Amino acid sequence: MRKIYLLLVSLLGIASLALAETLPARPGSDQLSAPLQHDPAQTLVVVPAETEADIQLLSGIHSGVNHVGDRFAAQLLHPISVGGQVVLPAGSLIGGRITYIRPAGRLRRPAELGLRFELVTLPDGNDQPISALLTSLDAMHRTHTSVDSEGILKGTSTGTWKRLTGGLLGLGVFSAIETQIAGTAALGMSLPVGGAVLGYSFLVPKGNEVHVPPDTQMHIRLRHPLTFRVDW
Repeated sequence: MRKIYLLLVSLLGIASLALAETLPARPGSDQLSAPLQHDPAQTLVVVPAETEADIQLLSGIHSGVNHVGDRFAAQLLHPISVGGQVVLPAGSLIGGRITYIRPAGRLRRPAELGLRFELVTLPDGNDQPISALLTSLDAMHRTHTSVDSEGILKGTSTGTWKRLTGGLLGLGVFSAIETQIAGTAALGMSLPVGGAVLGYSFLVPKGNEVHVPPDTQMHIRLRHPLTFRVDW
């Protein structure tokens, strides 16, 4: 009888072990536990204010064609690094818009145009707001357009003061001729003028428009720090 009892106990133990192997592990159990998955550590990066960068314009700008609010695009020519690590690679896109336009005027008054750099596309594809000041253009375009201390693009003046003075004197003669023509017309006479009188646009030249074609290289400087996260 004792042998039969021991045999039954053994059979029950074997059955319990088999059942335990078929049941899922309890939450918190060490059995079948998967390793924890960690996201790559993100590091907060600060590109300090006054950081300078060279960019290349992708869309042309012209004070006589564009309007306030028009957008433009540029790209970084050289990477920006922090602590020896590249945080903004070459080719990163920079977007902005035109904030101010004063067309060229008479008396050799050149046009003026203001730009605002607003966004930079980060390596992860997200856009980050920026604030940067335009400081200069490449040498090729300095002869026709300059940049003042506030980052305003200015066209150069045209003509010479000698030509301008001659133009103003010409206007005085033109006014006298107009008066004479009016008096002659009052007497019922006709006086052909033809090409004897030079046009107003020639006598008083305009200043140059601001024209910055695509592929123009520019130099900018950050007004404020640029802070974002990168995966290192």
